[in-house]
Amino acid sequence: MRSRKYLLVPGNNSLSHIVKCLAISEALAARGHSTCVAVSKRHSPFLRGLAIDHIVLPDIQETDESGFPSVAWFRQPQKVIDCIAAEVDLIKMYRPDRVLGIFRLTLKASAQIAGVPYDSLTCGCMTPDFPEVLGYGDCEPGREIQQIILDGFFRYAGSKIGAALENFGLPKRNGNVLHMLKGERTFLWDFPEFAPLPQKNDMIHVGPIEWDRWPYDTLNRETLIGGRPVAIVAFGTCTVCLNVTKRIIRILIEKGYRVLLAAGGQTEFLGLLPDDPQITVYNYASIPEMLPFASLLVTHGGQMTIFEALQYQVPVAVMPFQPEQAHNGVCLERMGCGTRLVPSRPFQGNSNAYIDALDSMTDEEIAGKISRLIKDPMTKKHLAEASDILSRYDGAGKIADLLGEC
Repeated sequence: MRSRKYLLVPGNNSLSHIVKCLAISEALAARGHSTCVAVSKRHSPFLRGLAIDHIVLPDIQETDESGFPSVAWFRQPQKVIDCIAAEVDLIKMYRPDRVLGIFRLTLKASAQIAGVPYDSLTCGCMTPDFPEVLGYGDCEPGREIQQIILDGFFRYAGSKIGAALENFGLPKRNGNVLHMLKGERTFLWDFPEFAPLPQKNDMIHVGPIEWDRWPYDTLNRETLIGGRPVAIVAFGTCTVCLNVTKRIIRILIEKGYRVLLAAGGQTEFLGLLPDDPQITVYNYASIPEMLPFASLLVTHGGQMTIFEALQYQVPVAVMPFQPEQAHNGVCLERMGCGTRLVPSRPFQGNSNAYIDALDSMTDEEIAGKISRLIKDPMTKKHLAEASDILSRYDGAGKIADLLGEC
């Protein structure tokens, strides 16, 4: 197998996309290939701190730094044009054999303009082939409204991207912007039992992408052994909602848990509840190192965190802040491995729908959802089944092998 060059570009709305990129880069390097990784200016210090070579590249996400696709990402045509132009320049400079976008909405067009093959990595629920409505189970009230809202947003975003493409001599593409997340091959970091999709040859479930070189804090194991059961609270790397976090932690402590809060590098959390001995806050927590001691994970619903919990057979309670996360809660409930803390709500561009839903619930209602999940005699069985499924995947290695075949 000859050595090849690959350009890897993640969407910058979450560090989880960036570390997936890094895991794949390392897997390719282990197979003798060369890679170039490009991230936004905001996340460049994270990679510099880890002495990881990279290129700084603009991203449409920088218009508002939102953790999920927003109207602002697409509202300014010149921003979309500038991002595509910068990507094209990088492709022509680096001259890769293939380009891989990790939840990157502009890179497919840039690869086409530069004449380089393009593959994509995303999750099943963020493809145009996904048959369900994000955040809703079958027949739940409000499902039709959510469908109308999301379809309208995806068409709006698609029209804005399409208008930008005309600037580069490409035909204007209207329709669902999620088509921009599909490549010649679309790799999916989830698995079909979690998010079922119609079977297509160009869509490949590779499974979770794991990376273990985060700048982890040292784990205090004395807080994990004996006494109270351990609950991990982890709301990812792009969500800060102190009131929600404080309330959930207080409910868990009142239920008898010892709480470990994974701040995800967000310093706003570091001084949270400093006088309560039943909580320990970590800036960057090694969640896989904590999970063998845990009885529960409460999370925003990011898939990487969820899949880590399932591997260790830990039940998951989801407090979402956007529809994709809410739908991960739906998928967990369908598998019998978790619960949503809040009922389904139509999402109209910000997290208030879910925060308001939590505010409308009593502490007893929230605690009751957690208790029912933990006490359900089938939860343990379903978690064991999910863990067995996940043990069959090596996401980064699979992608590196598939890229190397072309």
